This record gives sequence, C-alpha cells and structure tokens, in this order.
Amino acid sequence: MKIDIKMTKPRHMKNRLTKLITLLLVMSSITTFAQDYDLNSYDFRYQKFRGLTFDFDLGNSGSQDFTSSQDTFTRDSTFNNTGESFTSFNFNPSYFSFTNTDELQRTVNASFAGDFSFGVDKNVSTDGIVSNRDMTNDLYLSYSNTSCFYTGEKFKYLQVSTQSTFDNRGRIQKLKGETNEELKDWSFGNRTSVSYGFGTGRMNNVTDAVQAMFMLEDLKALNGANYSNEQIEGIAQGITLIRNARYLDFRIGYKTQLKMLDSVLRRNGVDGEQSIDYFTIISDNWLYANRAARVSGSSWTHFASLDNKYYETLENNRNNSGDYNYSGYKRLSPSFSLNTTFTRFWQKSLFVQKGFTFRAKSSLQYLRYRGYSGTLLEPIKRDEIELGTPSEQIESVTILSGTYSYLFQPNTRNTWMVNVMPVLVFAQTLPKYASTIAIRDRTTLQPRVSVNSDYYHWFSPHLNMRASGTIGVNSNFYTSEDESFYQKRQNSRLSYDLSFGINYQLF
Repeated sequence: MKIDIKMTKPRHMKNRLTKLITLLLVMSSITTFAQDYDLNSYDFRYQKFRGLTFDFDLGNSGSQDFTSSQDTFTRDSTFNNTGESFTSFNFNPSYFSFTNTDELQRTVNASFAGDFSFGVDKNVSTDGIVSNRDMTNDLYLSYSNTSCFYTGEKFKYLQVSTQSTFDNRGRIQKLKGETNEELKDWSFGNRTSVSYGFGTGRMNNVTDAVQAMFMLEDLKALNGANYSNEQIEGIAQGITLIRNARYLDFRIGYKTQLKMLDSVLRRNGVDGEQSIDYFTIISDNWLYANRAARVSGSSWTHFASLDNKYYETLENNRNNSGDYNYSGYKRLSPSFSLNTTFTRFWQKSLFVQKGFTFRAKSSLQYLRYRGYSGTLLEPIKRDEIELGTPSEQIESVTILSGTYSYLFQPNTRNTWMVNVMPVLVFAQTLPKYASTIAIRDRTTLQPRVSVNSDYYHWFSPHLNMRASGTIGVNSNFYTSEDESFYQKRQNSRLSYDLSFGINYQLF
C-alpha cells in the first residue's frame, strides 16, 4: 500500500521564507563586498623593524650598444657598435632599518659589497675591430639615512648618504687572437650628499595588509569562510607587530612566531580547528612568501642638496712594443641644487600596484678636472705622477625626469615589474667661469624602458633562492653647441641582466 503525503505551506510561511532568503542574500552580498578590502586605506603606522642579510649572487649581463655622431664643423661622421657579456660573482652583507610612526618615517641602509666578474666584448667601429677579455674586482661601501619628521600631514625632510668605491682591476686585451695589450688600473671614488627640506603627504607601507589578504585567500580555499574588512585590518596590524619583534631578536624562533600568528588569527575570528592544513597554510605564508614592497599614498617634497663627487683613477697599459702607457685623472665636482619631487603609488588590487614619480632639479655644479698621461719603460706608481694643468668650469644643469612603475604580483612566489623612465637634461657652461674652451650648451633626451622579473624560493625561515631577469632599452639623443661647432649624437642600448642568488638572513 502506497501512501502519498502532500504538504502545503501556509502563505505566511512562504512570505517568511522569502524574507529569510532575501536577508541571507543581502548578508552574503555585504560579506562579499566586505572582502573588497581597500589596501590603500591601511595606514597602521607602527613599523619598527631591522635586520641583517647576506647575499651571494651569480649573474650574467650583457648589452648591444650602437652610437653614431655627425660633426658639422669637421664634416665627419663616425659609428661604433659594441656587444659585451659579463659573468659575475658578488657578495653583499647589509643592514637595514625601517621606522614608520605618526611622528617619524626613517629608512637606514648600510652595506659592503664585493663584485668579481669576467667579461668579453667586441667592438666594430669606424676605426676597425677590437675584442677584449676583462677580469675585474670591485669593492663598495655605502650608507644612507632618509628621515621625515611629521607634524600632521606636513613633514621636514633630511637625507644623508655616502658611497665609496674601490677598484683594483686587471685586463688583457686581444686583437685577432693575439695579446695586444695588458692593462692594470686602480681607482677610488666617493659621493656624499646632504639634503634638507619640507613636504606634505605620506607614503604608507601596506605590505603587511597584502600578506594578510594572500593568507586569508588560502584559508578561504580551505574552509570556505569569507572575511570582513575589520578582520583583514586586524590581522594585518598583528603581522606588523610580530615583525617589529622578529628582527634582531634571537629569542623569537620559528615556533614562537607561528604561535603569535595563530593567536592573531584566532583573536580576529579565524578558526583553524588545529588542523595540519591550517598550520601548513600559515607557515607557508609566513616563512616562504615573497614580501614585495607595496606602498600607497602621495607626497610632495621640496629640498635643497649639497652634493660632492670625487673620482681618481690610474691606468698602466703595456702594449706590444713593451712600453707602458699610463693615464689617469682626478675629478672633483661639488654642487648645490634645488629639487622638487612628486610621488604617488596606489594599489589597484591585491595583485597590481601602480605608481609614478616626477622630479625637477636645478643645480650649479663646479667641475675641476686634472688629467695626466705619458709613456715609460715600467709601470708608474701613484707618488711618481706629474699632474697636468687643471681645468675648471661652472655649469648650470636642469633635469626633468619621471618614472612610471607597474608591479604585478600574481601569488606569493613571483613578482613582475615594468619601469618607464624618461629623462631630459639641459646644461649650460658659464663662459666667464671656464678656464678652458668648453662645450657651451648641451641637451640630452634619455628615454628608458626596463622590464624585470623575479622568482623567489624559500628553503628555510632564513634561506631563500632568487632568480632575476631584466631587459631594458636606453636611448640617448644628445646635441652640443659652441661658437665654432654644432654636434649631434644618437645612442641606443639594448641590455639584459640575468642573476641567480642565495640570500641568508642572519637574524
């Protein structure tokens, strides 16, 4: 016997069910909308972290450079086409510190670097064909401190930076397979600058919020939960506070960091149910994710700079006849400049950051150049050099430049960045302050485009591998004018840079 039971819902129950479904849909849409967290709104200003890193890099770079010039005075034209490739090994221990509070934004970097490279190049020009093999070693010391002292949205700006370069290089040049020239050179350079000014606006570090959103995206795939803007904000702030304590503190180990992160997630309503998948996700995002620097905001900065550059070099060149040709120079160029910079970066989404910077600089630069050269039967020492008559001049330089940046971060392992950098230079030598005949006017247009791709892979909380590739185009359109001649030159360079490196974060 089959009994069919048919139930009919009362009208008022249908109305209630309709209202309930409507309410759930509204709440669902609100929750979904809440996931559209605006990364540009993250302005939690309590970053205080520092650390030490040690980089080891193997790299290969190269370029193809073509130059042509036409001189209306001598009615002459020349061309030069050079291809070169360098393989290098370098190491770079460095210290970094970043502070971002309501009253202060400061970045400090100090590093020592050594670079050892082997290169080959071939030059085809109006003068013939020359091929070289080059082994070089360079040592660098650098320090920079950039500070902004805030009162509301206005700030006072101070920057101090210095970089020294020591170079002791040996090179063997071969022409058609035979040794044609042996060269040894020594050089030293230093650049130091002090800038002071004022500005308005602020750049906020939103990297922690980006990391929080990537982590919550993975947790959402695990448990299907949606997360509100308040949860994202709270977790991002928790990540910021953990990182403040993590660097340069041996007491905070891997387990302690995960416990702190788990506590932050639970306080913000994320329930992992103590599952192995949950801890795998937060461990992977905490230890192995690429924390690409992400910023948001805009600022105007106006400042004056005192800058000094010094460079000295000596070359000893032994030719086929056995003679030593030596040459070198000392160059000193202090300058004073007035600068204005406008910067704006914004987050289009979790995966895309865009930004641009405009710079205008007007400066007076003093140039003092002292060269020397000669031929001897043996290499010359520095204390045996007879300096030539110095040449001096003062020139005014105006530079207009800009940078457009596009960063694409599809996941926690890869980043791609594109930079477009046009530069326009106007320079004029002041004739009454020039000790020798000098170029009176020169104008340079330098459009540049570079594309960079990075891949990171982490082996442990302290050790990661990095593979990086860059390809760029740099063009230079140059005109110069004196009372007796007018010259124009065009130069285009296609370059690439491939590197593979190991980075160890000491603590």
